[in-house]
This record gives sequence, C-alpha cells and structure tokens, in this order.
Amino acid sequence: MSEEKKTYNGRVQFWEHGYVGVKDYDDNVVISPSLQYEEIREREGEEVAIVLKGGKWTLTNLDGVAICPFIYDRISYIGAHLYKAGIYVSEDYLNTRVEYADTRMTYAILDANGNILCDRNKGYNYISEVHEGEATAAINGRCGIIDLHGNVLMDFQHKYIQPMGEGHYLVSYHNEDDNYYATIINRKGDILISSSMQYRSIYAFHNNVAVAHQNGKWGLIDDNGNHIGEFNYSFVEEWGEGYYKAEQGAKKNILRPDGSVVLEQWYNDVFKVQHGFFIFGNTIRKSKTNPKTRYIQGVAHVSGIIVFPMIFERTQWCEDGLGIYAEIDEKPYILTLDGSIYDPAHSHLPLRKKINWPDLFEKFANWTLPGLQFYYRDTDARVIIETTYHVGDVLRAGFLLDATTQLWKPAHRTRFIIASAHAAHFFEIEDLVKANPNVKEWNLCTFPFNSYFKVMDVYEKDGYRQVFLLHIPPAAALFLGRDETAINFINEATGQEGSLIEMARKSLDEKLKMDIHPRSLDQDFVNRMHHPIGLDPDFWPVSPYPMEEPVDGELAFICNIVHKLSDDKDIKDFIVEEDNFPFTGIVGRVCEDCIYAKGICGNGEGCGRLFINSFRNRYLKGNCEYHKTDLYEPSRYEELESFRKKKEKETKEKTADTFAVGLLNDFIKEKLDGNIDNLRTYDLSKLRDDSKYGDCSIERAPIVRAIMALAFADTWPNLSVNAIEKYEYWCSPINHYQRLFGANILDQYFKGLQNFSPTVEQHERALNVAHLIYSIGNMWVLPNKASFSSYLDDSKNKGYVDKFLKSMYDVFVGVSKVDLNMKGILFKNRKMMTEYEGLNGWRKFIKMMMLEDYTNGAMEPKPIFNQVWCSMKGITREDYFEAFDKYCSFCEEAIPKRSEQIIEKLKEILN
Repeated sequence: MSEEKKTYNGRVQFWEHGYVGVKDYDDNVVISPSLQYEEIREREGEEVAIVLKGGKWTLTNLDGVAICPFIYDRISYIGAHLYKAGIYVSEDYLNTRVEYADTRMTYAILDANGNILCDRNKGYNYISEVHEGEATAAINGRCGIIDLHGNVLMDFQHKYIQPMGEGHYLVSYHNEDDNYYATIINRKGDILISSSMQYRSIYAFHNNVAVAHQNGKWGLIDDNGNHIGEFNYSFVEEWGEGYYKAEQGAKKNILRPDGSVVLEQWYNDVFKVQHGFFIFGNTIRKSKTNPKTRYIQGVAHVSGIIVFPMIFERTQWCEDGLGIYAEIDEKPYILTLDGSIYDPAHSHLPLRKKINWPDLFEKFANWTLPGLQFYYRDTDARVIIETTYHVGDVLRAGFLLDATTQLWKPAHRTRFIIASAHAAHFFEIEDLVKANPNVKEWNLCTFPFNSYFKVMDVYEKDGYRQVFLLHIPPAAALFLGRDETAINFINEATGQEGSLIEMARKSLDEKLKMDIHPRSLDQDFVNRMHHPIGLDPDFWPVSPYPMEEPVDGELAFICNIVHKLSDDKDIKDFIVEEDNFPFTGIVGRVCEDCIYAKGICGNGEGCGRLFINSFRNRYLKGNCEYHKTDLYEPSRYEELESFRKKKEKETKEKTADTFAVGLLNDFIKEKLDGNIDNLRTYDLSKLRDDSKYGDCSIERAPIVRAIMALAFADTWPNLSVNAIEKYEYWCSPINHYQRLFGANILDQYFKGLQNFSPTVEQHERALNVAHLIYSIGNMWVLPNKASFSSYLDDSKNKGYVDKFLKSMYDVFVGVSKVDLNMKGILFKNRKMMTEYEGLNGWRKFIKMMMLEDYTNGAMEPKPIFNQVWCSMKGITREDYFEAFDKYCSFCEEAIPKRSEQIIEKLKEILN
C-alpha cells in the first residue's frame, strides 16, 4: 500500500500493485484493488464514480459495481447528476479544428444509473455542462442547443452558443471581430444585447438580471443590456436567492437585484445569502497588539439590518439552514433567524447566586450573640408607637445613635431597649472621659452609622411603652429580616432562663419599681436621646437603604472611631455562585464510550484528559478530537499531532537538502530509468497528474522545486524547497511559446500558428519546442518579493526573455535610462540580489544562473528574438515564420545545453 488519499464520500483510496481500491474509515475494504481499477474519480454529492480500467472508462456505484460497459474513451460530469461519455470514431484530427472540441470523438449523455439519455449516434463532438435542462452541442465545428435527450432546440449554425438561462443565449459568430464582445440572443435568434454595447462578459440570467463586465468594470444589467444600479465594481457574482456579491478592491458587499447596496459599510467578507440572511466579517491582521490574525464575523439581513454584530470568531450555517452555528473564544452558540441567540453553556447569563443558609445563619448568630447586652434610650418625642413600630419590622438608624448601658424607671413615656453586641463604649475611653466627664456619668455608648434593628417586641405597662430592638448586621437585615426561624433562635439563645423578649419585659417591670435615674433628668442627656429610632427629622421612616457616610472632616473621624470600637463589620462570604452548565451525563453525548469519561468531575468540570473549559466546549459542540475508545488507538488529536510532527520534520528536510535529494533520487529511479541524463529533454508537463512529482502548474511541481533548490542553492541566499513553498522564491519557465505559437490544443494544433497555414514539418517543430519549453533547461528560480515572472509575460515583454534581461541589465549596471517597473521589482528583491549589483555582479548572475547563451562575449544581453506574436496586426506569413524559425533554433540549442549544465551540477550534489 504505497499511498492513501481521502475522497468526498467519507472513504479513503489506496493503491496495491498499481491498482486503486477504496476502504471506509473503519478500514473495511469497499472496492478491492483486485478489480484492477486504474483510477477512481468521485465527486461530492454524487452516488456514482468515474472509473478507468484497461484504458477505458465507465460509471460505477460507490461499491465499485459497473453500471455501464467499459467502452468509453472519456467520461465527464456535466451537472444535474448527468455525464457525457465519448468514444473515438476517427483518427484524423486535423480535418476539423475546433478549440473546444475533440472532433475525433462522439458523445452520449448518461444519467446516474448508467442509462443513455442521448445516444452517440447523433454525432455530437461536444456537449457542454447542463444549464436549466439545456446544453450546447457541436457537430463538426458548428454549435447548437439540445435538450437532455439530444433533441435540437436551436440549429447548429454558430461558432459557439451557450445557454444563459431564461431563454437567453451567448453566441459567437464565425467572424472573429464580432466575438471580442458578448452578444446575447433569444431562441428565435433575435439579438437582445449587441456586441456594440461592448460587454466583455455576461453571466447567466436570473429574473432577467445578469452580471456583466464592461470597460474593466462589473455590475448588473437587464436583458436589454441596460445598467442596473452602479456599474463600477471590481467584480460581481451571483450570491444566492437572487442577490449578488460586489467587490471594491478588498472590500465586499451584497447587491439587491435592483442594484442597490445592502450594507452601509463594506467588509472583507460577505457569504452567500440563505433565507434572506448572510454572514459578513472582517479580518484583523496580525500586529504588535494582535498576536495572530483573527477573523470576526456577524450576521445581517438583506434588508440591511445587522442582526448580530461582528463579535463571533467562527460562523457557519447549520445543516438544516434554520440557524447559524457561531463561536466566541471557542464557546459555541446558535443564532436563530428571529434574531435570538441560544447559549448551550448558559454562560451569557450571570452565574446563579445562592445563599448558603447554614453559613449565613451561623455568621449571623456569631455576630449577634457574643457580648450581647441591653442598652437604653428614653424619649418624650411625640411618636405614635402603634403605627410606627411593628413587631418584625427592620429599621435603619439614619445617623449615629446614642444610648446608655443603664437606666432605671423611665423618665418619659417611651423607652427603647436595644439588645446589641456592637455598640461603641465611649465611657470606657479614659482620654475621652477626661475631656468630657458627662460621657462617664451617662455611660454613653454610640451605635454606628446605618445600624439596623429588628423590632422584637412592643410592650406597654402602666402607661409606659417599651420598644425592644435587636441590633442585626446589614446582611441579616436584607436576607433574614423576615426569617422568623433565625430571629427566634437568637431570641431563645440567651443561655439563661427565658427569651430575650421575656428578659426585656422583665427589665421594664423591675425598673418601674425603681426611682428615676439622675442622668434621666440631665437636660443634655435628654436632648441626646430625644429623637425616635428609625425616623427622620420629619418623623417619617428612614429609607432602609444605607446612606453614604461622611468621608472627611470631624464627623468622618467620629464615624471611623465608632466603627472601630463597635467592631460592626458586616458578615459576608455566605453567597455562593452556582454553575449553570447543563451537564446531563455522557449517554448519547460525545463522551460516551470514551476512556477519559471516567475522570469527569462534578458538573462537567473536566474529564480525564481536559480541564473544565476545554471539556465543556467540546461537550456542547458534540465534537471532541481527544475522544478515544481504546487506549491503543490514536485519537483524532493524536493523529493531528502525528501529522504536525511529520510536517515539521518534512519542513526541516525541505529547509535542508534532505527532501530535495530524496525526491530527486526517487524521480531518477521511477521516471528516468535510473539515468539522470534522461532529464535533459524530459517533458515535465507529463507530471501534471502525478501526485508525488507533479502539479497542474509546472511552476509548483515538487520535482521542479527540488531540482531548482539543489542546482541554485549557491546562487540565492537560504534557497530551499521550503523557501520556494513559502513563496520567498518562484520557479518559472524562462521562455514562453504561447505568445508566438498560441495555445496548444491537445498536441493537435496551435491556435496562433494555425492562422499562418504551417506545414506538417513546422507543426511538428513547434510541438517539439513546446515540449522542450517544459524541460528543466528552461526553468529558473528568482526571488519573489515582487514577481519577475508576471513582468516577463506582460504586454511589454510578451514572454521574450532577451528583452527582459536587457531591462534587468540596465538596472544592474546603472545606465541613465532604465525600465522603472524592472527597477521597482529589483528594489523589492534587493536583499536577495545585493551580490549581483554592478557589472561584475551582473556577470556573476549570468554565470550562476547558467544564462551565458542569452548574452554576447562581453556577457551583455543580446537580442535573440524578433519580438513577434501570433495576434500581431498586419504581420505577414513570411515575417511570422522568420520569427518562428529564429525562436525554435535558439530553444532547440540553448535549452538542452542548459539542461546538461544543471544535470552536471546535480550529479556533483548526488555524489
């Protein structure tokens, strides 16, 4: 088993003895290599595979069972679960040259069951992708429109015609001049949009609206070619439900069918419209204040309303399309289409606060009982006791409150008796007593600012009324003020016979038998005790909410002393926060059968592998990369870690020569018959479909990068395969044939060359040079801070390297008038090219890059080519083939010679 790759249908392809098989993720073989299938092509969402065996193609189901014969030379998917299948019927290709069709082949249309809908006997050499039940078909270079059964809907009379939906067709005429700009006709052939309107591109119509390109700008048009809304965008494309995405540089927005813009601001991303909603977002690039690139996203409606702002780091539509999955800091959320947000973790809610009642009760008792004693305060204030003080009420003293530790018979009709352990005993402070003897005479005590009292009892005897107050902490006033159980406990917990209420009543009973204490007749004392507790100056109840205490001045100083002496700090730390996380066990959840589930703590507070946050996020998502059912089977995380380490190792090898040397040795053995000299004219374009050595673009082919990294490692600083993959350097062909020959159509003809009626020998020569262009002798590697290759192939140089090298030489040696574009490219790449500045540096550059054949004896760039291209206006056949011969002669000699130089250098490295 040499190689594996995943397919679209949740399976893995593997190879044995050169044949491909398929297994599922449980390692069960679904399609055996013993069937000798050479290639299996699967497509996402399709229940049919395209399979090659013995050089012929067929359709199979996903179990590998053929549903039609192995008779076809080509099968392609054309949309709508349909396939076109072709068989070669002619050897002569040059008879009819059509750029989009192989006229040697006729096609049938097959459905996903292998049934023939349109037979090959209709003679169609070409069938396009299906659009609204129609397709373009061609017979001998003439195009028309057919239905899925091959019935002709529009006659075969056009160079090309393409269905664009809703009865619109994009047509190309045989007069080349008419085809630069798009022409739209209806099925009758009437012109709806003329080429004179100069639309370079027109896309499919939806409700008579289409995307179009005109004069370098994009916008919307109707089916008469009229602009709809602004027509000045850098790109526009259909974006779901009749809406369109418009781009202005790097910014994007949504367009309505009437051309109006949906969002006021433009963003880095807007995603396709679904159910009238779409996701939009911006990219926050990595910076000093942002350690890594972040993508933030929100959700908007096509009405222009932003439903959710850009606060999410990841969003995607749910499978049912009725909501959007989103994440913030890896925490999952579900956004609904009615604008609500569901938080599975309930983390958007405040943590549930719960009073630890036993703890509160214990702290309340410890605050209240130790040191509890009675304090007295008599008043002759006109207060209606019956309506002002009710048993069970909680009062707040609005200011500092004075009392005394001892009184006898009340001197006034109202007495307040306070049970407290937190009064400031000023009469025990010697310095204060010396300064004010009354303090001692009165046994003066003071209760702190904002003291709270519970009305325990209102007792009347012999015309005297006594209000019994229990001093309680503020927290108890809030949480226990109406809790009779707690208050009753305090009332009963005297340690003596009788309750506090009984003791308070007994106190009044006994004192009524005594004389009035002298201090009760002291007018200063009476004045201090006059105001009723819990009432403001207007005799209204004081608000239960604490007021701010003084923060400076003498009063603030006194308040601080009172607090210190009374030790009345409020009780706290009895409120606990309860977790809202909806942990419901492991049955039916991602944790089920996981070996780490036994370590789950409490209410989902981690497992045997993950801490709390990591565990909970994965529990809610229902997706955990750490999930393991067997100790010896790797989890997805372990597989990813293994892959990451493999990539790290590979990166190290690619940074050194290890990877490049290993790949080159394998290439020599597998592709060059063990002889590196066979690399001299080897056509690297043959590797386009080779997953190990090639790529659809020759510039990206691993073997090209490996050879360039080895051969020119002494030419460029830190050159390696890894540096090329990171685009610090770029590999590309030195000479380009396309401008002169035109596109190579299946090796049968060249689009430009054919216009000059080439002989068979000229065609064969062009074909040989075209393949020689893709040999290693025509490849070079250059710094890529700014692209040399795109400039080589631009409208000025047209792929001719002699002109390109002359521009480079002028900048290197510092001539007075230089190509400013080349100067800019060299400036951006200056750090890698400092060694080649000046004339001597230029000569070293030519030598190191093996470009001597492109220079004269003084190593100055020499003119090599005639600077002719196939679409040049007014060029004669004679002038064209003069340029053709010169181009071919140079390439035939210089490219193999440079290949030999590279091969010799590779031999030294390998040895």
